[in-house]
Amino acid sequence: MKARLIPFTALASLLLVTGPAFGKARPAAERGNRPALSIGSPTNGRLEGGRELLGREGLKLKRPTAARWGLPQLVSLLERGARRVRIRHPRSVLLIGDLSRRGGGEIAAHSSHESGRDADVGFYFVDPRGTPVEITRFRAVDSQGRAVGERRLTFDVARNWTLIQAWLTDPQVRVQHIFVAAPLRQRLLRYARERGVSLPLLHRAALALKQPRDGLLHDDHYHVRIACPPRQRSVCVAEPIAKAGRPKGKTPRKREGKRREFDSGTEAQKKGLLARVR
Repeated sequence: MKARLIPFTALASLLLVTGPAFGKARPAAERGNRPALSIGSPTNGRLEGGRELLGREGLKLKRPTAARWGLPQLVSLLERGARRVRIRHPRSVLLIGDLSRRGGGEIAAHSSHESGRDADVGFYFVDPRGTPVEITRFRAVDSQGRAVGERRLTFDVARNWTLIQAWLTDPQVRVQHIFVAAPLRQRLLRYARERGVSLPLLHRAALALKQPRDGLLHDDHYHVRIACPPRQRSVCVAEPIAKAGRPKGKTPRKREGKRREFDSGTEAQKKGLLARVR
């Protein structure tokens, strides 16, 4: 009697969705040349075959040995955005915080960043003479656009809008959310309107930029999240999924002495953005 063989594609699909927290990531050597995968949701997922973000001209890592892995689409988006700002505004250096761990999964001080689609990004600042200032840590910004504790530094709305515009108009990647404090969102949108930005782009920015309802205000950095790649929708979950024992909408408990991020938008915002994801 001949044994029946299970088709490889069916077996692979089964392995992708089994195991705690969507299982453990397989080593890159076992994956061969297959594309990177974002499996599960930003709050309950993992990353396979991610790409490492490295520092370069115009781009600096806040913690070079920390979580610096993501989908290649996310890493490329960050690199292109930093390059576009530096071309338009010489001497600009973009500070990047956490992405995901190499295999994804839980990461200290965050409730998301698990599936390779999230990144924390610092703001651009200028000094009183309008000269770009390179920062080495995230700096909170007050309602007047000044850096808290370093008031000589001002939120550089021109370069920050250039970055936002680069992300939202990127031809290869669809940005799903950009979490940022409400006063900074208003400042960016006002600048865009005054510069005569097209209505479609202005509308897109108004939808993407948002302050989370719970958790951190995001007044010291952007939290950018890209949409699920079109060919990964069978394994990639667009919106956060609450883990067992942690009700969605509740701020997670502190871990390692730090408050963790919770990044859910309003239901209306979610529906509007999801409808626009291609």
